[in-house]
Amino acid sequence: MTKKPYSYLELDQKLHQASISVSAAELHGLLTGLVCGNVSEQQWQSLIYQFTNDNHAYPTSLLKDIEVIYQHIINTLLDVNSFNFELFLPKEDVFLRADGLSEWVSHFLLGLGLTQPYLDKEKGEIAEALTDLQDIAQLGYDESDNIDELNDAIEELIEYIRTVVALFHSHFRPLVTETKTVLH
Repeated sequence: MTKKPYSYLELDQKLHQASISVSAAELHGLLTGLVCGNVSEQQWQSLIYQFTNDNHAYPTSLLKDIEVIYQHIINTLLDVNSFNFELFLPKEDVFLRADGLSEWVSHFLLGLGLTQPYLDKEKGEIAEALTDLQDIAQLGYDESDNIDELNDAIEELIEYIRTVVALFHSHFRPLVTETKTVLH
């Protein structure tokens, strides 16, 4: 399994210290949606500035950290044999984890929608997965819910979301085959 470049808490703290008003889950979801939607290398940074920081650039040190995370997302999604992609979610509390999952999915859909403006025209398994994600983004719970059952449900949703992310990545960002130049 590929190690994440940062933990959820590290990234969340860095965002908070820079007065960026999104959580690590939200930013990771947005970045993943942009990657799956086939965002251009020239466009992804301006989109995260626009949608997470009122169009202001990030501090240089934070941007370097986010570039590492962005590249990590690309690398894990391109490694289809390992299926190592993971969502950045809080781990310490099941209720925070449920909230983080909902936030991650909501921002994933935002990133995907920014790069694929005709999602409403999709059919078949893509359309079905989009509907599922919209439902997951509205995930709710009651503080009196059984913690073990909620945790199990979250784990099942995470596995489903990982699969859907791989599906979207392969659908919107098809593998580029290498072309070899033949010298004569």
